[in-house]
Amino acid sequence: MKGNSVSLLWKSFLAGDKEAFAHFYNLHVNALYRYGTKLCTDDDLVKDAIQEVFLDLYLKRNKNKANPENLRFYLVLALKRNLIKKLKRNRKLVSADERELIFQTEYSIETTIIENEKEAKLNQRVNEMLQILPPGQKEALYLRYNLSLEYDEVARLMNITVESARKQVYRALRAIRDKYGKQRMLWFFISKSEE
Repeated sequence: MKGNSVSLLWKSFLAGDKEAFAHFYNLHVNALYRYGTKLCTDDDLVKDAIQEVFLDLYLKRNKNKANPENLRFYLVLALKRNLIKKLKRNRKLVSADERELIFQTEYSIETTIIENEKEAKLNQRVNEMLQILPPGQKEALYLRYNLSLEYDEVARLMNITVESARKQVYRALRAIRDKYGKQRMLWFFISKSEE
């Protein structure tokens, strides 16, 4: 769905169309859940935060300035902020600095997505490759390649400059290439395209 149809659907949503809202929910909820579980291991907390993000989006739709073309970025940012707020409230996050929130080092795809052994082996290889990376580089790669965010969006989410976001991704890819070679790095990109 591109261009005009997204704009028309967005206008329907802003007018209160619940089917349009359901479309946007279904389009983004799985990506938000995967990203949320990278930031927080408490599944219930992640699910609650996602529900609050969508509830807030619906209730404040008349005030919402989000561009439908950047909706995923808007939702990911809202989820990250909501999770930080919830974790602080639950005293699970001691630091007030959101950069202290450690992106989970394990790359795992939900068991419902893993359909066969070949895919499981591919995911295992990707996990092995990602284990050599620091959390910031893992998060930058995830945002860039799993959520297909632009570098400026990655930078804003991670609270770094655009140049730093590019460097994080470049250094991560270089580290994977240096350690595993170009062929295994290709597996990483193949696995991203299958999600």
